[in-house]
Amino acid sequence: MRKIHRLRAEFYGALYSFSRRSAILVFSTLLALLLMSGCQKDGNAVVESALLEPIKVELVVPEGDSGVEVSDVVRLEAIVTQQDAYIDDADEVKFEISLEGTSGLEVESEYDGEGKYIAEYQFPTAGVYKITSHVTARGMHSMPSKQLEVIGK
Repeated sequence: MRKIHRLRAEFYGALYSFSRRSAILVFSTLLALLLMSGCQKDGNAVVESALLEPIKVELVVPEGDSGVEVSDVVRLEAIVTQQDAYIDDADEVKFEISLEGTSGLEVESEYDGEGKYIAEYQFPTAGVYKITSHVTARGMHSMPSKQLEVIGK
């Protein structure tokens, strides 16, 4: 019986010792990771980007009483800003053009300065078109839309 008590005492003693060593190891590892994370060069970059305002996109399409006629070449513009500053380094700016009830066609844009991305398009048929600018910049995406009526000649 004493042998069983002695083995049980050794087992629990070893278990307590192991648990204590494990807890010390886990605590010291976490402390080391915490200290190293404070020394990172770009540690505040994530916090700063989270505080930035979202990008703003102003979609400019022809408007007015005269309308757009079939076969007219139309200039589409997307003016991209963030915190009132022009964005000249957008990853992607495309215009999706779809006639009501059909799938869209994507048109690439070119940078024209002062945050303005432009494309030209010639509408083949009359109807109501939905124009959506797809802008990806600085890790954000925006896609404002407008409608444009194209009349026959």
